[in-house]
Amino acid sequence: MTITRILRFIIVLPRVPADGSFLLKDLPGSGGRVDILCRCLAACFDWAPEKWPAEELELVAILSHTVRLVFKNPGLPRPVGERAWAQIIKDSLEGHPPKYVTVDHATVEDTLEELTDQPESRVWVLDEDGIPITSVNVWECATQNSFMLGDHKGFDSRVQKAIGEFDLKHISLGAVTYLSSHCIATVIAESETEL
Repeated sequence: MTITRILRFIIVLPRVPADGSFLLKDLPGSGGRVDILCRCLAACFDWAPEKWPAEELELVAILSHTVRLVFKNPGLPRPVGERAWAQIIKDSLEGHPPKYVTVDHATVEDTLEELTDQPESRVWVLDEDGIPITSVNVWECATQNSFMLGDHKGFDSRVQKAIGEFDLKHISLGAVTYLSSHCIATVIAESETEL
């Protein structure tokens, strides 16, 4: 029996409009930093993976605490650059998602409940003060591993409360502060050593 490993990233973006009402020419300003999500998508599905199978990657974005976008392998040709990903996000929020994106109304609490209810699923919180990722073999714990990260301001009080209620373990990539996209790239690189 083949075990399917899933490497999932959950990014919580409370300031990104959940209706797609941002300007493609001003992603940081009008989009509540939707540009961060665009770079995370590029890291997850384009420039970060070297060996990790694309069909075993997933990125979940929770916008404005109300809407969840789930991105799976876009295949080829994939979107390239922030503007291309922003157009995919905008189209999806306006009711025209491509086949590799699903959109639903769900909160961070809904998402954590769904994932923590699965026996082969583990959710980790990326936190500079957590235990070093190199000291934990996440694949011995579960076959589905999800890593939570926030935007440039970190997690707001609602997300911090949910993390506490679900008793999620904090894992660190080191003392250096990374951009969200580089956190994703680092986790993928660490995971590829387990292949």
